[in-house]
Amino acid sequence: MKFLFEADLPHQQGAIEAVCDLFDGQVPESSVFTVAPPAKEWQLPLGDSKLGYGNRLTLDPDTDILENLQRVQAANALPISTKLSSKDMDFTVEMETGTGKTYVYLRTIFELNRRYGFTKFVIVVPSVAIREGVKKSIEQTADHFRALFDGVPFQHFVYDSGDLARVRDFATANSIRVMIATIQSLGTKSAVFQQAREQTLDIPAVEWVADCRPIIIIDEPQSVDANPDGAGAKILKLMKPMARLRYSATHVRQFHQVYRLDAFDAHEQGLVKSIAVDGASIKDADNSPYVKLLEVEARKGHVPRARLEISAQQAASVTRKAVWAHDGDELLELSGNRTVYAGMRVGDIDARQGGSVQIISPGKTETLSTGASINDVDAMSVQRAMVRQTIEHHFRRELANRPLGIKTLSLFFIGQVPDYRRYAEDGTAQPGPLVAIFEEEYAKLAAKPEFASLFAKVPADAKAAHEGYFAMDKQRRFIEPTLNAAGELSNQTSRDAAERAFDLIMKDKEKLLDEAEPLRFIFSHSALREGWDNPNVFQICVLRSMGTERQRRQSIGRGLRLAVDQHGVRRRDEGINRLTVVSDEDFNSFADGLQKEIEQDLGVKMGVVSQSLFAGLQYPMPDGSIGKLSVAESDSVFVALRAAGMVEKDGKVNERLKEALRSGTVPLPASLPEAAQKVIRSRLMRLTRKIKITDASKTGATKLNLAILDSHEFKELWKRISAKTTYRLSFDDATLIAAGTKAIAEMPPPGEARITFTEANLEVTREGVMADVQNTSIPRKLQTQKLPVPDLLTELMNRTDLPRRVLAKMLIDSGRLDEASINPTAFMDAITSCIKAAKLKVLAEGVQYRRIEDEAWSQELFHPETELDPSRMIEVAKAPLSHIVFDSETVEKQLAADMDKSAAVKVFAKLPKAFTIPTPLGTYNPDWAIVREHEDEKIVYLVCETKGDLNNLRDEERAKIDCGKAHFKELAAKFITATSLDGVLAAS
Repeated sequence: MKFLFEADLPHQQGAIEAVCDLFDGQVPESSVFTVAPPAKEWQLPLGDSKLGYGNRLTLDPDTDILENLQRVQAANALPISTKLSSKDMDFTVEMETGTGKTYVYLRTIFELNRRYGFTKFVIVVPSVAIREGVKKSIEQTADHFRALFDGVPFQHFVYDSGDLARVRDFATANSIRVMIATIQSLGTKSAVFQQAREQTLDIPAVEWVADCRPIIIIDEPQSVDANPDGAGAKILKLMKPMARLRYSATHVRQFHQVYRLDAFDAHEQGLVKSIAVDGASIKDADNSPYVKLLEVEARKGHVPRARLEISAQQAASVTRKAVWAHDGDELLELSGNRTVYAGMRVGDIDARQGGSVQIISPGKTETLSTGASINDVDAMSVQRAMVRQTIEHHFRRELANRPLGIKTLSLFFIGQVPDYRRYAEDGTAQPGPLVAIFEEEYAKLAAKPEFASLFAKVPADAKAAHEGYFAMDKQRRFIEPTLNAAGELSNQTSRDAAERAFDLIMKDKEKLLDEAEPLRFIFSHSALREGWDNPNVFQICVLRSMGTERQRRQSIGRGLRLAVDQHGVRRRDEGINRLTVVSDEDFNSFADGLQKEIEQDLGVKMGVVSQSLFAGLQYPMPDGSIGKLSVAESDSVFVALRAAGMVEKDGKVNERLKEALRSGTVPLPASLPEAAQKVIRSRLMRLTRKIKITDASKTGATKLNLAILDSHEFKELWKRISAKTTYRLSFDDATLIAAGTKAIAEMPPPGEARITFTEANLEVTREGVMADVQNTSIPRKLQTQKLPVPDLLTELMNRTDLPRRVLAKMLIDSGRLDEASINPTAFMDAITSCIKAAKLKVLAEGVQYRRIEDEAWSQELFHPETELDPSRMIEVAKAPLSHIVFDSETVEKQLAADMDKSAAVKVFAKLPKAFTIPTPLGTYNPDWAIVREHEDEKIVYLVCETKGDLNNLRDEERAKIDCGKAHFKELAAKFITATSLDGVLAAS
């Protein structure tokens, strides 16, 4: 196959034009200079002199180029630079990973030559991987550019200190020359590039290049010269460039920005794959004192603290949660008094080198670095589940892609090289544990009938389907050509050491994308980072912990490029371009982490209104052209919203803005065209979609309905239900033991450790990274560390407040005690829930109420209220107050409306919060008091409890309702439960 390139993609054309327009007005003219070796006593002065050809700038940077720069920035809705000089010719192009950055700057070279005659260019990259990628891109685009630019002469070379004659040719040729170099090969103190050598006529190669006044293209500048005082920045200055063009998705140092296509633009315009994350969730794996270090925080003026993930006791179960801890904190207390943490505490917290924390246990001290954990589930068991999940995603994707002529690839990022490849004492490579796991799971899935068609022509071959690519392994055996301390290719042996994986993955992308090539799964550690991508990576499995670095975005970036079919055609078909990330984080954590990384990379705060939020928004003009909002216009919108009180100081939008959007009264500047205002309102609508609609300028109030309060029906109703009561309990231990024993005997078996994957689509917008759940996988068992069963009775006593003998009797009589060894934590949680439920049931059944003479609730509980939320109120006519303030839209609001219209209901009241009934479980507030007429004209007085689902109440809720029934039975008042008017009318 051969890649086909599109010449008219608007986002790429925009980036090319932005750079070329900087030199508008430049006269095509070369700079001619003389190159000669230093004169020696026996030589004539110019004995070996040669002519050199370089770039010549005829424009004045301070005025001409500055004016061009400002026009470019205004056209692209970017901040306007106010000054420029010949020493400040640094221009930033921001392009999201996968949108064709390399193509853009290669084509820019040809455009600059065609328009202005510039011929000398240096592409500086941070790594061998990126260098090889650039070289490959030049080879792939050669025919494409030859056709576009009428076969203009063009040569490129990779800088090699062993072949300095190429540098001489670079300087003396009068056609396009491009030198590609890693910053290490140019910038180290011992680099040959800065030394006088015979091949360069005793003139340092850097001087030959400097005389050409090259245009330097810096690929991933954040890794090339982020330190302005570092070796990389110094060598770039020594080359005396006419201009420096900086291309990246994540710029650390900002210079004069001329074009921006950020992550939000790329996703909104469909220029990259959409993202789904299939996040793991581990259940019932908390038998051991699990601790994981998530991050270390060290703020100025504060002692360091560590954010730990531990297995904490919640109301009825154990859940992994994050807690902040300081030196000396007891994990027993942080975990909600889980006995497995007894004697464990936090030790020294160190914020240096990524952060670490000591975990001190009886008899030992362990140090955790960020991302590391102790007493977790078996790591390889989790990785097996993730590998299987990835292969299954791959096979399903391949079923869809193969008929379309699209080969499917998957990429695994692993924690350490020996997990995939190890070496025996004789130096022979041996497969690591991940290889065995992959091949076993591959074979099992390939044998499933639903995937049989994938192997109808070529039988499944797990060994041929995978390969590993690593910069070097722990034994320092190199797998790609490497650099020595001087930054040069070390030797021929190093070159020859490149394995098939390097050639296939890094160089022969066309072959890798051929269906006939069996390799489909690639394992890597850190070598496949920025600079490597493949258009047909559809699954990325992250088998390493996501630390505080930008690992989510960096990992995702390897698979964002749109798919290519067997004819080399980029496919934009809807539904094809979807990247699935299999992670050991749940989807919400992954989305939150990705959002933080994007905010850090782009220097923005997502989900807020900023002065530049609307800059660059496009809208249709009456003449059919496209308008673009400027930075100044965006700022005017921000100022108007702030002045109207619709945006807070921190940029967060409020309910006033949502109400204004709903009513069409957003105060946008009148100078903006209606089409522009429409796209602004659309963006604001997305920003406010999470805000509940209430009008902050309006409040509600209730008034007394004296006609109802003075009516015979209401007075009679109140007389029947307002009396107060007291209660006593009547039950014995035998009753409680019987109830607890029965509940334990009937409970489901305690769960074994298992992993479940929940897949969610991620929407990446300026409003944030949103997760939309799609499906959940079948749970799979995990291996866990087996620990002794803890002291069950002591733990249960602390949880239930029951005597030891009562608990012991329940456990023995239930016949379930042997199951404690399967999963002690899950068993303890289940037992606790059963006993608490039985205790509540016995308390509710044993309660006895007695009326208190001469004590009753006053009608004055009904009183007018102000400053109420009008969205939670409904006006009624049959109640003692003018409005019902409801808690539930679907149940209470609807019931109030229906009772107000019903001829059968004479009077009803939402009982005030202060109207409470004492119970052994705390006070209880019933919902409604109702007077209704029966069909035989009989009047019925009711107290009613309404719930959305009466069949799935919590044990405590159900017990309180039972106590309510006993209370009103003592008062001779009818008590019912209902979910609608039909339930109320059915009561007799």
